[in-house]
Amino acid sequence: MGVYVGVDLGTTAVKVIVYNPLTKEIEMDIGKAYQPFSTGPGMFEQNPSDIEDAVFDALKQVAQSFKNIDAIVLDSALHTLLLLDKDLEPIGNIVPWLDERSVEQVRKISNNQELANHLHRKTGCPPDTVYPFYKILWLYENDGEKLEQTFKIVSQKDYIVYKLAGELVSDISVASGSGCLDIHKKQWCYDELKDLAKLEREKFPQLVSVREILRLQKPAADRSGLKEGIPVIVSLSDAAASSIGAGAGVEDSLTLSVGSSAAIRTIVKQPPKEYPAPGIWCYILDENHYITGAAIKNGGYVFDWYIKLLSKYDHTAAVKNVEKILYELDLENSVLFYPFIFGKRFPKFDPTPCARFDRLKSTTTQEQVAKSVLEGIAFNLKRAFDVVKTMPKSLEKVVATGGLTQADVWMKMVSAIFDQKIILQSSRQGAALGTVLYVLSNGDLSSLEQTTENIDEYKPEPVLKEYYAKLYQIWLNGIR
Repeated sequence: MGVYVGVDLGTTAVKVIVYNPLTKEIEMDIGKAYQPFSTGPGMFEQNPSDIEDAVFDALKQVAQSFKNIDAIVLDSALHTLLLLDKDLEPIGNIVPWLDERSVEQVRKISNNQELANHLHRKTGCPPDTVYPFYKILWLYENDGEKLEQTFKIVSQKDYIVYKLAGELVSDISVASGSGCLDIHKKQWCYDELKDLAKLEREKFPQLVSVREILRLQKPAADRSGLKEGIPVIVSLSDAAASSIGAGAGVEDSLTLSVGSSAAIRTIVKQPPKEYPAPGIWCYILDENHYITGAAIKNGGYVFDWYIKLLSKYDHTAAVKNVEKILYELDLENSVLFYPFIFGKRFPKFDPTPCARFDRLKSTTTQEQVAKSVLEGIAFNLKRAFDVVKTMPKSLEKVVATGGLTQADVWMKMVSAIFDQKIILQSSRQGAALGTVLYVLSNGDLSSLEQTTENIDEYKPEPVLKEYYAKLYQIWLNGIR
């Protein structure tokens, strides 16, 4: 048995691991960064060549150290849009999830409640600028000529799979995060796309299973140094793969993932019959499973924003200062922070930035302000957590991954605020591992072995739990 190469196509980097199924160890871990860039107010794009080059650079490193490779397995960030011409070359750049050019199109659909509900139920995607569907509507209304010239409408993952395997296909997991897919029938929403954007079905790639096996073609083999004909398995979305990599089960657990943004997800066997909040989404994991939950724009990036704009300390020092005052539990002098610097995705879409501090005084300290920022991020997640935890049949465990979860003081806050034991996973356990583990399980999630590494467990401390229960209610009452 050889090794498996997991390729995670993220928003800011490609992460590649080499996993040995016999030893159950990650034998190589590579990251290659690239960055979205602004093209106007609220508009962000990515150069597809940057992502392509990053993937092949990482695979070259793999090829130099490993010869016996059983498969390349991919996952990708959701909600990316790329237009291709007849030669299957990009027309312009990739438009990622953080782009907000389609605010007016989202508002227009949202104002038609019947249509908004229909699209939400059918696609699992509530009205929101993150979804390529609304970016397509923006193109139809603002750059119709470009849309007419487009031969295929794809995701970043579809494009990379094509560059590796020479076939243009779209897996149902990533496709379900576009807002263009009927998650019940697992077909493109041809009628809605034609009615709302005059698009014909030929503009969309063939849909395939997440277990579809293609082969590494000679141009990609020559470029990467890998052997021609290696299986290329299209696999999952990063949301699905990340939950699997974190050790989440089916119908019994939640995953809290906090990077620049944040999400709370659960794996279920059926889509919700009714969505418990307007901002709850549901995507396909595979033919037999779905992943549903809530996403928050204002995650770890909010703390970065605070450090750059308002703090005289760097990240490390600011977190240490908060640790020193964590148990100074003074409701009268506590600062409140509302972290909506990017607007809101939950409980419903609202693009209007409305971050603010409350209860600042002449005696307020830097430490109190930093603490309020971390609390505000956690309080915002608590709102989503309380809804998503009702969706699986039971709640046996909550697992956490992502950059902000590595801050011990913040995890103590979250455990107390959620009133929940939280299992923290190694930062190395992520989507790239999850997508490999999924393939090795042959889609049987119940058979997955516990290969993830638990760093720590956080249990609610009674004194913090009591304090935060009161402070959270005060914070909730102040939401505008």
